[in-house]
Amino acid sequence: MARGSVLRGAGAVTAALVWASGCGLAEVEEQGGRPGTWLTWLYSVRIAGRPLVTSEAALAFAWSLAAVLMLTIIAVVGTRRLSLRPRGLQTLLELLVGSLRSIIERIMGPRGVEFLPFVGALFIYIAFMNLLTVVPGFMAPTSNLSITAGLALVVFGVVQYYGLKEQGAGYIKHFVEGVPLQFPYLLLAPLVFLIHFIAEIFRPITLAIRLFGNLMAGHTVIFVLIGLVVGLLRRYLIPIPVQLPNLVLEVLVSIVQAAIFSMLTAVYLDGVLHHAEHTEGG
Repeated sequence: MARGSVLRGAGAVTAALVWASGCGLAEVEEQGGRPGTWLTWLYSVRIAGRPLVTSEAALAFAWSLAAVLMLTIIAVVGTRRLSLRPRGLQTLLELLVGSLRSIIERIMGPRGVEFLPFVGALFIYIAFMNLLTVVPGFMAPTSNLSITAGLALVVFGVVQYYGLKEQGAGYIKHFVEGVPLQFPYLLLAPLVFLIHFIAEIFRPITLAIRLFGNLMAGHTVIFVLIGLVVGLLRRYLIPIPVQLPNLVLEVLVSIVQAAIFSMLTAVYLDGVLHHAEHTEGG
């Protein structure tokens, strides 16, 4: 038993050291000061004499496509042999979908099922991209503002689409809701419209900045700690994985931020649907 405990302890230490060294390698900077990841080689790819990737935003986009590919593989493998008695990956996927459906229905009511594919996919996609930050040699695309802004614009577009679909021209009227249709109150209509429109625009802005800010902050802290690990290793030959507690915290933050983004999306959609029902009922 003592020997087994020693072996398990040695295995845990070895795993921690491998993780620390792997994260250190992920932080090794390439030419141009870019952090090294498994897709950094895209900087050297040229098409018709022009570089394929020229910025961190382009590299983040490449990682977002890689996340799509990895999620597709997981979905195909998990649903390849569906069974009434699920096991393995199918069990995990069904548990995830069932939990998401329950949460979305609590927010949106019975119509939440209609939006489960969109909101659920949004949560899974964002959570998966967020979690890439804790994998050595990988990059979280959501640590780049261009990616989070793109996701927020998609949400904004979907909300506006369903607003127009459910309410028609009445959706435009809600931007001046509360203004009496008589002079001189009509003079306030342009100002009220502008205020409501700005509030609508700030929804995707806050979504994008919140997600980017949290992921970028965690990403930066982890890399600073990794730099400390590498410094200790070089100077004292003592590999101490001080970044591991932050990696655990970052896993929690990644899931929470994905949940906030997707659940706020459900709230925005619910507001559009309920406003349409209220308008029809009135």
